[in-house]
Amino acid sequence: MIYSDSRYASGTVLVANDPRNNTYPTAVYRKFPTARAGFYYYTWVNEDRIDIVSYKLLGTPLAWWKIMDFNPEIIDPFSIPVGATIRIPSV
Repeated sequence: MIYSDSRYASGTVLVANDPRNNTYPTAVYRKFPTARAGFYYYTWVNEDRIDIVSYKLLGTPLAWWKIMDFNPEIIDPFSIPVGATIRIPSV
């Protein structure tokens, strides 16, 4: 289920069909923002969590996905290694 305030709400839903012609949503694709925005670098330290970094640097823990949009090479936001340099969007 995708909620209306989700970043995937305007995405394209990929569906799969089974032999009985039932369809099931399997994935959602969305376009990354095309506007050029400024960013700065942050070095991940021990005990950092993506929501806490988002709160400290962007003012809300709910903006963690904005950090992830600027770092598409990071697959899992909860296993960022200490010492990694990530991009933080300018507010």
